[in-house]
Amino acid sequence: MPRGKQLSDEEKLQRIDDQIADEETKKSKINERIKDLQAQKQAILDAQNQKKLEKLQEFISKTGKSPDEIMAILKEKI
Repeated sequence: MPRGKQLSDEEKLQRIDDQIADEETKKSKINERIKDLQAQKQAILDAQNQKKLEKLQEFISKTGKSPDEIMAILKEKI
């Protein structure tokens, strides 16, 4: 029993080209989503670093020493 119409080589190539185009579209969307997620991650990391810097600045101001004095102390410890 025949299984259906046989496709010509040109039709087979066209189907493959269509599948490739579909996969490229999916890939592009995935890459864009990854880029968005990386940007969100970086924003969170930047916010965390900003909070740490603010805590550090608050600590330095509580010591009554200047930032230069704190730097000198830290350099001595290293």
